[in-house]
Amino acid sequence: MRLLFALFLSALLCACASAPGTTPSATDAATESAPAQPTEVQWRYINSKSYEALNAGLGNSHRFESSLGWIDVYVYDMNRSWQPGVGDSQFDDHFRSTIAEVQRAAAQGVYASARIGPTRDVRIEGLTFRSVSFRLVHARDGKAYDSFTYLAVRNGKLLKYRMSFNTPPPANVEAIAREFIERNVRTGPETPVGTRQLRST
Repeated sequence: MRLLFALFLSALLCACASAPGTTPSATDAATESAPAQPTEVQWRYINSKSYEALNAGLGNSHRFESSLGWIDVYVYDMNRSWQPGVGDSQFDDHFRSTIAEVQRAAAQGVYASARIGPTRDVRIEGLTFRSVSFRLVHARDGKAYDSFTYLAVRNGKLLKYRMSFNTPPPANVEAIAREFIERNVRTGPETPVGTRQLRST
């Protein structure tokens, strides 16, 4: 009986384990998790910026803040219409460029250290997002924070969430991220509730 229980426990642990750094697959993205449980985190809209005057195709961003950190929501098209999901011919290269941005900042001394987590695909509010996490330490003040990028295509445009949480992040950080994205997609990421006049950069 003891041996049977040990075999069952071993099989259960193997089923729960996930290999870090694996390439996301279509099956990973096919299943949509249950909606996030309410977390009671209140995000406050701060401002919006337009990057179109600087460079057509860079779109707009919207900043939100809470006691836990901040979130930037980017909506842009890079002057092309993107295929839905993560299968567009240029999607993977663009996603990798978001990781390269962080690596460049670390090489230039903006970050004292930048640890990059595994890439994975997740389904949120009917969209497939490609996601990656970072543990960043600012070189200037030594302050550490955890950052998460979620990138998807919605209505032919790229929709990117860059979420930064003060370290250590809350234990339910994924539920907090999912809850914000669900609400933002439902209400419209292009023009968030309370949006002020767009400020050109």
